[in-house]
Amino acid sequence: MTHRPLPPASAANPGSHRRQFLQRGAAVSAAAMLGGMPLFASGQQQVKLAFMYPVGVSGDINRLVSTMIAGFNAAHSDIQVEAIYAGSYDNTEQKVMTALGVGDPPATWLPINSMLATFLGMDALEDVTALAKADDIFQDFLPGFLGTCMSDNKLYGLPFQCSTPVVYYNKAAFEKAGLKAGPTNWGELEAAAKALTVRQGDATSQWGLTIGGGWHDWIFESFVRQNGLVFWTKGKVAFDAPESVDALEFWLRMVKAGVMPAASTWQSSANDFMAGRTAMLYHSTGSMTNILKSSSFPVGVVPMPKNKMLGSTMGGGPILIAKKQPDAHKRAAWTFARWMTNTANQAQWCIDTGYLAARKSSWESPVLKAHVAKQPEARTAFVTAEVAGAFLQVPGYHKVRSYLQSAIDRTLVGEIKPDAALREATTKANIEIGRLSRRRS
Repeated sequence: MTHRPLPPASAANPGSHRRQFLQRGAAVSAAAMLGGMPLFASGQQQVKLAFMYPVGVSGDINRLVSTMIAGFNAAHSDIQVEAIYAGSYDNTEQKVMTALGVGDPPATWLPINSMLATFLGMDALEDVTALAKADDIFQDFLPGFLGTCMSDNKLYGLPFQCSTPVVYYNKAAFEKAGLKAGPTNWGELEAAAKALTVRQGDATSQWGLTIGGGWHDWIFESFVRQNGLVFWTKGKVAFDAPESVDALEFWLRMVKAGVMPAASTWQSSANDFMAGRTAMLYHSTGSMTNILKSSSFPVGVVPMPKNKMLGSTMGGGPILIAKKQPDAHKRAAWTFARWMTNTANQAQWCIDTGYLAARKSSWESPVLKAHVAKQPEARTAFVTAEVAGAFLQVPGYHKVRSYLQSAIDRTLVGEIKPDAALREATTKANIEIGRLSRRRS
């Protein structure tokens, strides 16, 4: 199949009121939302697209996405998008890969940004660089977020669901323990965790700190970056570097001190914090709105404490477009991705979820400025987002990630020492990366 370059779509000129986010009906035309002429002539056959997406945090994300897509469909008579909720990130990515394997992928999908290398290796993604250059994408999107969608200076998606880890803390527990503010460095983090831990006999009724399990490898990469190292390149990992071993030894020390559980799950860790079973929690900004609303105590939010430096890892993912589909469907998919990430929608998405708006113009919009003034925690993650990078973008991401997760898990339960665990994970990961690289070349 020949894939011709797509004609550029014009820039968006969205409104900023919340009701436009929830009720994009007949009063808002497709041309008005795109700031230009509709892509399809009147009377042309409607293009139908499938959009496959995950839900990676707690809260009402599924309903919010469905509402957005219903609004898009109401505003675009020539395009109809079917929302396909596929479960977790891992479930979504596996379903997309299966669909690619049989030649019937969804038109567009939302993976974790780490999957970029894997999908590029499958020759699955449409290059949207020319479209982005003809639009305001490179001028208005924050570079760190846009970088998660790029490889070799080519753009393959638009950032939609952007996050970094932050530290949530129970202000009431802090006050009771005599602590004045959230920690700013590793030493303060460890000291606060000790002061906040509450035991009743042999049982721990309140942990000082919990690092959300399930995505603890994502958070671990941030800790290693705080030691001044990015432990991966496109073709190799160095999980066993001294900076990485030091970070894992720090985690292990807190587990041995009894101030941090050795294991948790992503969902349970958020629930434990909201129930008062842990006083500090490393979790995604995407959980912020739910955590602030659902906790029965006042919640503080601080950027991840630094060690040698500030460091952070971008979570969430971009909206990607399948390469092997008709050009009309690619144009329609671009229109959809562009609409989902326009100024107004990114601002409201940030307000409703806690995910970070990817556009500079969203942060300057009146609606998001008003929200930040009322809830300053919403901008907390920007301290580390400005120094953040993409998350583990290597071939064979799922398997490579599993080796790192296993190394962390086995270390924290006392099965193996940090240096040996990370050395083993590095060896296995590099064998897998090398195998896939040789096969694809």
